[in-house]
Amino acid sequence: MFNLQRLCLDTNVYIIGIEDVDSPEAKILKAIGYFGKDNTTIDAEIILSHEVIDQIRRVGKYLWNKDKTGFAISLIWSRLNFHYVDVDFKWRELSSKIVSEAIIPTEDVEIYLTAKLGLCDCFISSNRGLIKSISDFECLTPKEFINKYF
Repeated sequence: MFNLQRLCLDTNVYIIGIEDVDSPEAKILKAIGYFGKDNTTIDAEIILSHEVIDQIRRVGKYLWNKDKTGFAISLIWSRLNFHYVDVDFKWRELSSKIVSEAIIPTEDVEIYLTAKLGLCDCFISSNRGLIKSISDFECLTPKEFINKYF
């Protein structure tokens, strides 16, 4: 599928996709195998980091409950073909630089680093504007991704 090796999904894609099964976000989750391997049409690795999982955990506990949130996260670990980006010296160095220069809002820095250091081909988010301004990878909304790749 259009040579996509690695995708990075923002937290909002997971949350909306789980909540609204008819949404573009849900179509993306279905295509990457989140709802079951039988539906997988995109075999790219999904980039994860501690921050992506932590944001899903925090937002999920707020919107749902800890059991549904735990189940949602367990499906990520068990069903997705993922590439995990760990915090290392390069992560800390880039994070300090971006925060000190106020390039993007502080709350977006770790998601941006997840995509960048995970060698992302495409970042998918409803709130991609700020990250798009500094990225060297494609940034699309879920609707744009569906229109381009489906």
